[in-house]
Amino acid sequence: MLFVVACLILTGCMESKDAVMQLDDAFAKDMEEMVIRTNNYGRYADYYLPSDTQEQSADILSYSFSYGRSNIIMDINVSGIINSKYYKDYLIADEGFFDQGKLFYSREGTYLNSAKEEIPYFYHLYRHDDDYLGYFVSEEVIFYLYTNGEDLVPVSSRILLMAKGISISNDDIIANYSSKDVVDYHKKQVNLFETVMPVNGVVNDFLIGQESEEDGE
Repeated sequence: MLFVVACLILTGCMESKDAVMQLDDAFAKDMEEMVIRTNNYGRYADYYLPSDTQEQSADILSYSFSYGRSNIIMDINVSGIINSKYYKDYLIADEGFFDQGKLFYSREGTYLNSAKEEIPYFYHLYRHDDDYLGYFVSEEVIFYLYTNGEDLVPVSSRILLMAKGISISNDDIIANYSSKDVVDYHKKQVNLFETVMPVNGVVNDFLIGQESEEDGE
């Protein structure tokens, strides 16, 4: 029995190492110059959607997609665009929503966008049992991902591809959004997150404080 358990643990560790190596390989392409054909057009952003990824809903700033059994939210990073315009020392940062004890993968780097500009980003993946939650942030765009181990690498690579292929009208964003608008926009982000990835499901296990609050009830 102990031998079987040890084999299962060893197999799980090997699979995790393989996934990390494959993720590293996928994100090693962040600075590659790619010819990406825009196939979707919006008020503030034109973007490329891979043929195996389906759009579920969209408004002027937020979009939701599905890939296999994975759910993706893409938000234009309004506050990042405004801050990078007016504050030279502005750096993107993790807002600390998710339980760092469940951090499975982390990468920081720079990608080349459709205008051949170098855009800093970070990508954090959190794991709970067989479920993964991804958080990709750059000065231009934010992605939230909910997926499983089977889709983990391919759907992560598609997030990078979409980030590289998006073209955002930064001047229009800056002209049309004030600090109050940014607050309202963040509220919409949270609402979309709760709609596409219900907080009272397994996603709840990734959020800071949720487990302790439930234990205290």
